[in-house]
Amino acid sequence: MRFWVPWLLLCVSCGVFEFHPYELRGTDRDRHVHSLERLRRDAPEGPFRFAVIGDMQLFLDESAAAVKDLQRRDVAFVVQLGDLTEFGSAQEYEWAAGLLDELPVPFFAVIGNHDVLGTGADIYRRTFGPAFFTFEYAGSRFVLFDSNSREYGFPGNVPDLEALREALAPEPGLTHTFTFSHVPPGHGDFDAALTQPLEQLQAERGVSISFHAHIHDFDSNVRQGVRYFITDSLDHRNYLLVTVQGEAVQVERVFY
Repeated sequence: MRFWVPWLLLCVSCGVFEFHPYELRGTDRDRHVHSLERLRRDAPEGPFRFAVIGDMQLFLDESAAAVKDLQRRDVAFVVQLGDLTEFGSAQEYEWAAGLLDELPVPFFAVIGNHDVLGTGADIYRRTFGPAFFTFEYAGSRFVLFDSNSREYGFPGNVPDLEALREALAPEPGLTHTFTFSHVPPGHGDFDAALTQPLEQLQAERGVSISFHAHIHDFDSNVRQGVRYFITDSLDHRNYLLVTVQGEAVQVERVFY
């Protein structure tokens, strides 16, 4: 966890924030529900693409440039992999959500470790909805979950493997399952006792790809037959473009 309190107090004292930095305000909320409603209206019968973007945090210009680039891409939706914010403040959430609102397609956002600072988890739930969220689209299942183990003191149930087990249950008609969380298994901020059980569960359930962020540098590897991708943070000015065509899935790094 970063030392952020002195900086935040300085900003409050100098008038950067015109309200308490963790105050819940505004009427826009439950963006995941609204995005899902839009997806259900436009579900395709054939191939589709979606984008996966990494940490936004204080990379304001680079994040805005990513959204501008995505506006011209033929994607069905966008998944952001957490750390929308640096300090979990209401003002940061307002900015991040407002920027994502500029996308012409539905979007979903994972909760990151920076997003739970202060009352950030409450602001996240108000803005997007529950941190554990699943949906189905065009014969594929998408599961977003909280893997910020360290931020909760490694309680033994973050990530929630029982909820994942239920969400990943086989179902006729589903060709692919994709999972998304912020901290990747095997990282020091991920509960070490849950790394092997998570990887085993995802392998048993036939997860196609597991997407993560947090370390700010791209990586890709295969664990127990499951492909794992870690996105760059947006200051590297790239994101992942995923094309799903039948049983084939292609992942491309797009630079902008």
